[in-house]
Amino acid sequence: MKFCKVSDIIDWQDVDFQSTASLLRLSDKSRKMWEFIQVYRGLEHLGVLNPEAKGLGLGVGTEPLIYAFTNVCKEITATDLYDSQTWTTAAVSLNDVYAKSFLPYRQDRLIVRNMSMTDIEYPDESFDFVWSCCAIEHVNNFRELHRVYQEIHRVLKPGGIAALTTEFNATNLNSYEPNMLFTDQYWIEQWFTGGNPVVQGLELLDHPDLSITPLPANEPLPRSQPPISSIQIYAYDIIINSLALFVRKNEDFSPPYCEDWLPNFWKDYLAACDKYREGNLSEAEALLKQVLKNTLEPRLRVKAISRIADTLNAQSKLQELVELCKESIIYCEDSEDTDHLINLAHYCKQANLLKEAAFLYEKVANLPGSHIDSILYSLIANAICFELQGKYQEALELIAKAEQKLLPGFSADLRHEIYFRRGSCYENLGKNETAAKFYLLAMNLCEKDSKFYENCHLRLSSCTSFPDGDQCWVKPVNFMRTYFKEGDKVIAPIEFGNKFTGIYPYSSSMEEVNNWKWAVIHKGRIEQIDKALLQYINEEFIPVFANEVFVVFSSYRQIPSVDRTSPDVMYFTERLRSL
Repeated sequence: MKFCKVSDIIDWQDVDFQSTASLLRLSDKSRKMWEFIQVYRGLEHLGVLNPEAKGLGLGVGTEPLIYAFTNVCKEITATDLYDSQTWTTAAVSLNDVYAKSFLPYRQDRLIVRNMSMTDIEYPDESFDFVWSCCAIEHVNNFRELHRVYQEIHRVLKPGGIAALTTEFNATNLNSYEPNMLFTDQYWIEQWFTGGNPVVQGLELLDHPDLSITPLPANEPLPRSQPPISSIQIYAYDIIINSLALFVRKNEDFSPPYCEDWLPNFWKDYLAACDKYREGNLSEAEALLKQVLKNTLEPRLRVKAISRIADTLNAQSKLQELVELCKESIIYCEDSEDTDHLINLAHYCKQANLLKEAAFLYEKVANLPGSHIDSILYSLIANAICFELQGKYQEALELIAKAEQKLLPGFSADLRHEIYFRRGSCYENLGKNETAAKFYLLAMNLCEKDSKFYENCHLRLSSCTSFPDGDQCWVKPVNFMRTYFKEGDKVIAPIEFGNKFTGIYPYSSSMEEVNNWKWAVIHKGRIEQIDKALLQYINEEFIPVFANEVFVVFSSYRQIPSVDRTSPDVMYFTERLRSL
């Protein structure tokens, strides 16, 4: 088989490849699934997976290979920075790793440890094989990456195998960012296949095949699409695929790391990023400004400007930051580096350069390399720019676009921000009732004790007030407080948002109010509620309070019910029949 190669949809036509996919229970044809299949298949082909083998996984989270290897090896050690607040794939506890498998596996053969791949806490020559899937590139700089390879070499037994996948930059544009050191053809030549490679003592099993079959399924997809069936994707201003590298420990490791292989821009750029991370802000600023004195293509200049902006902001050099933002726009026109463009857009907005910010946000929202969250943030931030200029209808159009792009299971934390911004626009347009509805929806999606919730409540109070002097309104509130529980969901007039949490407006659907407990029906506003929802309330809930204005229904069966033949309830029933 071919070991060192990029992901290709045509690989799924191979019978052995399909068999391994079935073994691992991986049905999606995507580059991420390809990595797991390629690693398992390669190690199996090499005979490394055997009853006496000990394997080490680096940055492996809860991936399926951990569990699959325990079924064929003597001992498997899974490592990652578990309980991570940074990497979602490692945001689990050590004990949780044992319970995450969807494969049957030998738990007695699995060891899980919290460990950095730059400092592997095992003796020399401890493992027959090491594997890692798209993790080793997530280090701060190439010195650390070299350290990872040194550690892999150290813990491998002589002749041991390392099966490593990494995100591969399929373009001729180098893209080396802290924690995102994308492998590319230049890097492969400098580190492995050139005359005096940076890494020595680990030999590639075959020459990397970087070609990909010209098929529609291999064409790059926008980064905003769910990664279920993508081989290549646009990311930032490049195209990303996955690359597998299989290496064998064959001799002593390399001489000490030397960065002469790295182009001057990237050498200085990454050094400045190191300075910034270490808190040496003025040194980082000076180094980046020196970089800007060189002749640079726009994409590189934008990267440096964006990083300078970070240093200026961190040092509160705000006037200089404003001038930098003004100067950056001309270079941004020729850049598609989404992360740095959105970073500069935020600084332009902060500096009240609203037109410049709007230009950058709009650009990011339309680039194929933008992550869905970047697109949503750009649309929302751009809406704020329009709102600050009094262009509320334009802002609402952008917010509507953002809501249309929300995907189930993705970016859920942005929905409350979308609702809040809608409320703000409608409030500024004088449509307080509509504004209050969206503030209520936003409040229901955030933590009660958060500043965001408090802000929503203040804005809600400015749009609508509860008629505390009207006993027809006060009495149902007092009644409900006797039985209301924290977390209860209520469909009610928006004025009740000033009295209870979990209030949903009458425009809500049953899907929006899952597991709701109360329905407060204002008999004069019945037409505002969907008829199917009213019928559901009447049939499934019990009336527990009624007066001349309200009927309160609840799903709590322990609350004494009100006679459905009483005049106050009958009026509701008759109105419902007449709809």
